Amino acid sequence: MLVQKNRLLRLGLSVVSPGLANLAMLATFASWMLGGEAIAETYYVSPSGSDNRVRVQAQDRSTPWQTLQHAVNNAGSGDTVIALEGTYDENVFLPRGGFPGQPFTLKAEYREAARLLGWIGCNDRSHLLVDGFDVTNNSPTGITKGIQMTRCSHVTVRDCRVRNCFGGGIGFDQSDWIQCEWNIVHDNAFFDVNQHSGISVYQPQYRGDSDERYGVIIRNNTSFGNKNLVNNPDFGRPTDGNGIVVDDFFNSQSGGNEVAYDRMSVIENNICFDNGGQGVHCYRSQNVRIRNNTCVNNMESFDFGGEVSVSESERVNVYNNILVAREGKRAALKFDSRDVYFGFNLINGPVRDVPYDRNSVYRPPFFEPGSFRLRGYSPAINKGRRYDYFFLDAYGQPRMGRGQRVDLGAVERQREW
Repeated sequence: MLVQKNRLLRLGLSVVSPGLANLAMLATFASWMLGGEAIAETYYVSPSGSDNRVRVQAQDRSTPWQTLQHAVNNAGSGDTVIALEGTYDENVFLPRGGFPGQPFTLKAEYREAARLLGWIGCNDRSHLLVDGFDVTNNSPTGITKGIQMTRCSHVTVRDCRVRNCFGGGIGFDQSDWIQCEWNIVHDNAFFDVNQHSGISVYQPQYRGDSDERYGVIIRNNTSFGNKNLVNNPDFGRPTDGNGIVVDDFFNSQSGGNEVAYDRMSVIENNICFDNGGQGVHCYRSQNVRIRNNTCVNNMESFDFGGEVSVSESERVNVYNNILVAREGKRAALKFDSRDVYFGFNLINGPVRDVPYDRNSVYRPPFFEPGSFRLRGYSPAINKGRRYDYFFLDAYGQPRMGRGQRVDLGAVERQREW
């Protein structure tokens, strides 16, 4: 009752002896509340807080709750839970979502300042935002990915660091309207025989409507050091450990609903390096654009694949990428796929079933030392397509200079005027 009273006061409504005008406003407010939406509240959590506090206290940064699970259990749909700096030793299961334009938000106050020793998971919810956490776990109990969304829709995971997780880094299964951006995902998926990757999208399925252009967006992430150190028992070798993988858009494998997912999907401006599997792997999927990624020195764990690999897929466009193969491995692979376009890429290394393209560059990219920035004489500068690109690169810089063509790879060289 105290929280409801507080909400009314913030609306400027009298809670004692309301007049006729206030009664009309109260009726409108009640109708709005019954319609399913609520005024968004913000709650704070800190390892030094207390879960014995009531909701109105936890809305004050100076009197936070103590645990994230208590906070998400007691917050309402469309509310925001902000984690203050510190270490949280718990698993967090999100019990609710939000509304269009008002997601349920679990957010670190400062990027990577809230460290979670566990996982964040959610099933069967919509309109969710997870933002800014440093997530790690190394225990094969429960959900073993750092962040896992299953049968969810309109979900965004951004600005998180996910590392040293027993299973994969960030996973989306049977979900729709996915946005995964600005995350750093590394050193995951070592010991689980089920074989995971840094960022994975598995069997996306139609769940609700939107006017967005892409049903799956994997953008501006950095994924490295993810690998399988144990064998897949069905193959006698590692099979995953990819930087990024999209898998079974046809929904024909175990758990699938046999309904092919045909929304447009995009994988762009990601940096993938030193992974055990492919940099970007498109497996049994369709209607995917793979563009402006930098994939370097992946494929540590096995031989069949490439920096970008398109396998048993269709209607896939691969362009504006920099693909630099590990010694003895491939830069690009196409296998048992149709309607696949490889063009406007820098390819440095062998390929399989990828035809020569006169718009592509077959030379080293010449990065600046210790960076994926291009040197001034790089052949990747101004060699990309002029259209159909995201306006910021992997470092948050403007994607194209004035009157210039877009650069290849995830990082645009900045021009001086």
